[in-house]
Amino acid sequence: MELRIVSTTGNSLLSGLVLRFALVLAVVMGIVFWQIERTLDATGDMAQDELLRRQAAEIVNSLSIDTNRKTGEISKMRVNLTPQSAAAYLERSQGYVYYIQDEAGKMLVQSDPLAAVWVQPALPARPSVPTLLDTEARDGESSALYLLVQPVILPNGPIYVIVGQYRTIDDVLLQSAKSGLLPGLLMVLGPLCLMALVAAVALMRQSLRPVRTLAKAMSRVGREVRMGHEAKVELENVPSEVKPVVHAFNEVLAEFAKSLSAQQALTADTAHQLKTPLAVMQARLEQLDDFKGRKELERDVLRMNRLVRQLLHYAVLAQHPATLQPGDLAEDVRELTGSMVPLARQAGVDLRFEAPDEPVMIMMDPLQLAEAVGNLIENAIRHSPKGDKKLSVVDVEVTEDGKVEVRDRGPGIPITDQAMVFTRFWQGPTNQSGESAHGGAGLGLAIVAEIMRQHSGSASVASREGGGSVFTLEFVKS
Repeated sequence: MELRIVSTTGNSLLSGLVLRFALVLAVVMGIVFWQIERTLDATGDMAQDELLRRQAAEIVNSLSIDTNRKTGEISKMRVNLTPQSAAAYLERSQGYVYYIQDEAGKMLVQSDPLAAVWVQPALPARPSVPTLLDTEARDGESSALYLLVQPVILPNGPIYVIVGQYRTIDDVLLQSAKSGLLPGLLMVLGPLCLMALVAAVALMRQSLRPVRTLAKAMSRVGREVRMGHEAKVELENVPSEVKPVVHAFNEVLAEFAKSLSAQQALTADTAHQLKTPLAVMQARLEQLDDFKGRKELERDVLRMNRLVRQLLHYAVLAQHPATLQPGDLAEDVRELTGSMVPLARQAGVDLRFEAPDEPVMIMMDPLQLAEAVGNLIENAIRHSPKGDKKLSVVDVEVTEDGKVEVRDRGPGIPITDQAMVFTRFWQGPTNQSGESAHGGAGLGLAIVAEIMRQHSGSASVASREGGGSVFTLEFVKS
């Protein structure tokens, strides 16, 4: 059963932090613009209110009232404004209006015959303190009249001075400033926020550098443990937030190392114990008289012997990692290929070799290198078609960039199976008797892959144009 632990933190910590920081910047900019607009609107309202209060005070101070001596009622009221102020009320385009009424709603004096129509929302008002009103609900914001109802206490009762203004030039200028300020502010804050975001990304990348270094260390330690070495990630210079993860990783590595060691020891012990009985069985078969099925039985014993040897080799290889040293890849592969020419001739195969004249220096274990390359050459010889000079050819080539290619004209490997050939005990299609079509035990190429892993290299296979396969070993140049 496979246990999957799904992380909900996203694919990239850096991208998540950048996204969150960008979101915070956007919210902050939105709040700043909203506060600026709100402040400008409040400033405009305060300016408008102050103008209305000054207008009302000017009207109140300029009142001239005549009263009836007997009843005390107002018989006549005049507003004595300066010529400049009076002209503002005469010109309707100026947007100034006043209307004065008594407590009963009787008009006492007005600036225009239509003044009552303009200030109509304020006519029912009887406030005890100055009260601000407007006609936005009736006329809309762009054409609204802003009103102030100012109560004035007289001996015979209060009167109400209603003054009104359309948008003043100051208010218009304020709105114009707001419409110009906000885009200009955006032009300034936009690049600043972008610069802040870039700086934040750089700082985040710098802050996450220990995490990337730790990831490399964990990968290196994991590789050492898989190769049989004792290793763990040191906690020195590890950020405190990540230390629990490192602790857990080290614990898992320790358990994995124990399990791997036990598995490798069991495999080696089992293979070693099987060697002697199989050798005895093979010797006894050779001493027996011929009988029906003897050849098949001998073939099966040979296959079992080969499997046991490969199992033992694989276990030993896993327990005793490669000892790397500088060496000439071209020279070693040339000597190995030359030593396998008799085997190729016996099988009727032409074995060819090609390499650069200059040394191809790599870090390698010569014995393991010979095992890996020899395995590929032997497989290529075994699978090459016999009796055809054009097809019975195996090419071995060493390239300047540290690659070894073994090319044959055999039946090839289907593309769907190429990813599996280096898997332990994979034998490809089998016949009705359960035998591999390739005649192998399924460990030879797994041993090759393990050798290449210990060399920090890679092994791969591809189909060859015109038929056959190309096996490639890629080493790291020194």
